[in-house]
Amino acid sequence: LETRIQGEVRELQTGMARVGSLDELRTMVSLRLDAIGDHVRSFLEADERRCEDYRTRAERMRARIVQLEHEAQGLRRTMDDERKQALIDQLTGVPNRQAFDERLAQEYSRWKRFNTPLALIMWDVDRFKLINDSYGHKAGDKVIRAVAQKLKERIRETDMVARYGGEEFVMLLTGASGQDALAIAEKIRAEIAGLGFHFRGERVPITISAGIAQFAEGDTPDTAFDNADRALYEAKNTGRNRCVLH
Repeated sequence: LETRIQGEVRELQTGMARVGSLDELRTMVSLRLDAIGDHVRSFLEADERRCEDYRTRAERMRARIVQLEHEAQGLRRTMDDERKQALIDQLTGVPNRQAFDERLAQEYSRWKRFNTPLALIMWDVDRFKLINDSYGHKAGDKVIRAVAQKLKERIRETDMVARYGGEEFVMLLTGASGQDALAIAEKIRAEIAGLGFHFRGERVPITISAGIAQFAEGDTPDTAFDNADRALYEAKNTGRNRCVLH
């Protein structure tokens, strides 16, 4: 626009030196002003088209950003669901070992900071191999699911139960002393012993043993786990179907 207007002004300046009358001057000035007006109108029209094009592009970009945000939210939900699934034991529906290890690290940090009681219980189904050998793996799986459900029913929302592997389960009881954990474990043990589990019309006796450890000064997750494991070993070697507090 600037170049065109400057051209018209130069033409006007050159023409003024050639005109011989006032009428010719008026005519020439009028023509140049009309030309300048045409240039301005063309520029404004083109500028409006550019602005409209920018607005259209901006709307498309905004729509694309919204779409990408929705896709990102969907991807996050999918990733969250997949992570949750990765932390669940597929047979029982309770958390798995990885989930327990993560939760144990969190509860241990909280215990170190606030010194609130924290107890760990290790559970093991008694003579589970005999159940598998006598009734088959389907019966064994049914026993594992039944035990997991009973353990899950008997904990508070602040506690955790997980399948640690095979026929072993672990519990974290927050705010519970060793004696508190022992009392809870005894109730659960008695309930499982009285389940009256049947497979293909035949009663399958189920008992479970527990080793309990309360976190104490100087403990780490590993030492507490070892203490509970030793208590479980004692329970197994002194008759099974019992709970032992380290």
